[in-house]
Amino acid sequence: MEKEQLQQLIENNKDDLFSEIKEEISDESVTDIEWDGYNLWITQLGRGCYIAMKELSDRYMDNLSIRLANIMGVPFNRVHPILEANTETLRISIWHESRCGKKSMAIRKIPGKLRFGHVDLIQSDYAPESIITLLENCVTAHLSTVIGGQPHAGKTELLKYLATYIPAEEKVGVYEDNQEIHYRQINPHSKCVEFFVDSKVSYQDIIKAGLRHNIDWVLLSESRGPEVMELLNSLSTGAYCMTTMHLDDIRDMPDRMYSMLGKGESSERFINSIYKYIDLVVLVDCDRFEKRKIRQVGFLSRNHGNNSCTVVFEDGEFKDVDIPEDIKEKFIRFGIDNPYVWRLSLIHI
Repeated sequence: MEKEQLQQLIENNKDDLFSEIKEEISDESVTDIEWDGYNLWITQLGRGCYIAMKELSDRYMDNLSIRLANIMGVPFNRVHPILEANTETLRISIWHESRCGKKSMAIRKIPGKLRFGHVDLIQSDYAPESIITLLENCVTAHLSTVIGGQPHAGKTELLKYLATYIPAEEKVGVYEDNQEIHYRQINPHSKCVEFFVDSKVSYQDIIKAGLRHNIDWVLLSESRGPEVMELLNSLSTGAYCMTTMHLDDIRDMPDRMYSMLGKGESSERFINSIYKYIDLVVLVDCDRFEKRKIRQVGFLSRNHGNNSCTVVFEDGEFKDVDIPEDIKEKFIRFGIDNPYVWRLSLIHI
């Protein structure tokens, strides 16, 4: 079933499907809804993860899974114990009681709009204003960027925000398996081609195909496998990128990306390419109250055969280091003398 058709069917049956979690579904600050058979766990921005003072009845879970399976036209039983539905705004997964005692459910809400703007980031202590401005200027200067962090840290949300600084006339290729970036919806007047992965088409296939569409920017929702080779190949042809990955420290990013490649590629050659084509690495973090912030910002550089990672911001402190000269040149090329300072032409959100 096409995702748009599924979206419409779920929307038409929304009141019945989500009758016992109607408030949580409609609350924009709620990011995740999870039922483990005994407790309803809610993850909410600014509050964190907590148990809601309500229970979902067995009858409701039975009706929800039956209705959803019927809408999708798929079986859900002991033989087929996992029911998954992905729409533009919801990612739903239900497990059959034969596998976990009682039916369990996880719903991830995917907003089709930005959760924050420049001022919101400052007011929420997401990062110092000069760091937020630095990241915005990095997009203007066409620096290829990796955003790292753990699950639920807000990696994709930051990517979505920074992508609004891509010039509208530059063609963007969005590569996803489940729609999360919503680039066309957030930037309706921009050039964009959206590619989706399924069992027949891999990330490697669509990134390679994107080269024939004259893509200026590659937005890869998550780097997690051998597609990183095609990503670097795209960058070597003159494209730029934004992507996310699971990461604990920006200094580990090159090794982490190499580990995704598998065997058969020279470690030294591949890692050298990472330092050559990836410019910026950002690490985002989230505490138990779902308060998100930028923990690290650093630049990768390869000069005279030497690779370096220059960390300019870490754990709330500015490091007493200069931005690498080759990165400075990229800023200057786009008229940015001081990347930590706002330019009036960039203020748009």
